[in-house]
Amino acid sequence: MESVNLRDSVPRRWSEQLGGIRWLPRLIDKARSAIEGQLGAYLFGQSPVDTALLKALGLSHRAFASMVRDASDDTAVLSALQAAVPDGLERARAWSARLPRSHRLFLMIIDIDDGYTGGPLAKRLMNLLSNPFTAVVKRAKPSRAAEFSP
Repeated sequence: MESVNLRDSVPRRWSEQLGGIRWLPRLIDKARSAIEGQLGAYLFGQSPVDTALLKALGLSHRAFASMVRDASDDTAVLSALQAAVPDGLERARAWSARLPRSHRLFLMIIDIDDGYTGGPLAKRLMNLLSNPFTAVVKRAKPSRAAEFSP
């Protein structure tokens, strides 16, 4: 599966599901982009929502990135998760069911920032606010989650 260049595009919307788990397709996009060095202003290894989903799955960012790197597509990622953490998938589905209620404001901001809602002016304004924030986070807490030893 080809990675999405997140320097020029956006990851899939938080509400898209894979295996009944919201955010998982978005996390796969971010992992693939991080592996390819195309993450742009997005976070991988520092995002609290990514971390919460991976905690529910029982995986580290690096273990997840390794699964994504070795998988040919989303279905293969889901199969790898099923093999590695079958009980984690059920925890992740429960986490996913709570996501829209527990992170409502954050998800609204992400939708505007990515351009899924609010229109082009709102997206531009949100980008002006969020891009410097993610740059500071990346400098303060660099992620090595998608780096692998040869």
